[in-house]
Amino acid sequence: MTRIMIVDDEKDFRDMLDLYLRKEGFETNTAEDGADFLKKIDDFAPDIVTLDVMMPGITTRKILDTLKEKKSKSKIILLTVVRYSEAEKQIIHEMGNIVDYVTKPFDIDDFKDRIVKNLDK
Repeated sequence: MTRIMIVDDEKDFRDMLDLYLRKEGFETNTAEDGADFLKKIDDFAPDIVTLDVMMPGITTRKILDTLKEKKSKSKIILLTVVRYSEAEKQIIHEMGNIVDYVTKPFDIDDFKDRIVKNLDK
């Protein structure tokens, strides 16, 4: 079973995504911020992490650097409200195990399709 860690500081969003992904047959775990995520990642060992870009506390860059240090194989899908240029997208993909980024708000079924697609990468 595919394991997905949902990292987002908005509880309602996190809970909605958790409920949907569980209903779709994924095993999920959630984290409310970067520090919570880094505490849980070793025990949960997710295949995919959905990571909100703008959260209080630890920066996204620090989270990605920590994952590199841990040699994590988890694939990262960034969730953001920011729309990036093609050049910025290229830089983002070079920042670690980032396989995709999704702009909020998004279509939930499209989001699930992106998860499935990125499992094969």
